Amino acid sequence: MHEWSLAEAILDALTSLMEQESMKKISEVEILYGEMMELELDILKFALEELSKETPMKDTKFIFSEERASFRCNSCGYRWNFEQAHSSLSEELGIRELAGERESPIHFIPELAQALMRCPNCGSRDFEIESGKGIRISRIVFEG
Repeated sequence: MHEWSLAEAILDALTSLMEQESMKKISEVEILYGEMMELELDILKFALEELSKETPMKDTKFIFSEERASFRCNSCGYRWNFEQAHSSLSEELGIRELAGERESPIHFIPELAQALMRCPNCGSRDFEIESGKGIRISRIVFEG
């Protein structure tokens, strides 16, 4: 479960920032995460809640926003979304999923997108991930 590791990294970054800026309390944190991360948001929220107990961030409100994934082919200029990417990867890798469930290999290794995906229009592997990858703290509201 990489959500627990992400929660630890988020809290470590916030703790460092609090020390650097001599903050006493962070009241709110907005976290922007990419669709390609396929996060289990409930697990991440729970992990942040559990790991922040007994810390200055125990009452911090965490707000999450998802950034949709977008890809652009450098060969033909075609743009596509994560649903299309997931579909083509599942077909190419022969991944079978239970009805209503989706768990791509990108969930565990996001770098696989660059290595395995092709443009749905022309088949080229030369493309850019324009958005929807990674996780970052986008806003912090602090007191003192």
